[in-house]
Amino acid sequence: MTRSRSISPGLRAGLLVGVGSALFAVPFVIGLSLAAIVTGVIVGTLAIGLGLAGTAPEGRGTIPLSAHAVYDAGLAAGLVLSALLFAVTGETGAAAFFFATGLVQLTLSAVTRYTAGPAAPIFPQ
Repeated sequence: MTRSRSISPGLRAGLLVGVGSALFAVPFVIGLSLAAIVTGVIVGTLAIGLGLAGTAPEGRGTIPLSAHAVYDAGLAAGLVLSALLFAVTGETGAAAFFFATGLVQLTLSAVTRYTAGPAAPIFPQ
């Protein structure tokens, strides 16, 4: 049985804007440290920018889909690494938040179809 990458680039862009918005706002809401808030704002802004740049496969202000795959993986790795740094400094709340967000981003990049063509059928016929 093969696994299908079922999320389209357009849906991925919208979900990435949502992830970026969560990174931007949640550290404020749950009362994390100033370092975690600044990290969330910076990484959230990057995620929102990547999401907005992925709303169309071509045109001004867009990034090629092949580059999006690399950027998404880098964003997930950066979030997990920042979680490890927060864990080392003893900020467990920030570590848990950034680790969970990194896993969400990693999952999103694993199920995204980084091609502009139609999705492959989930069930072979």
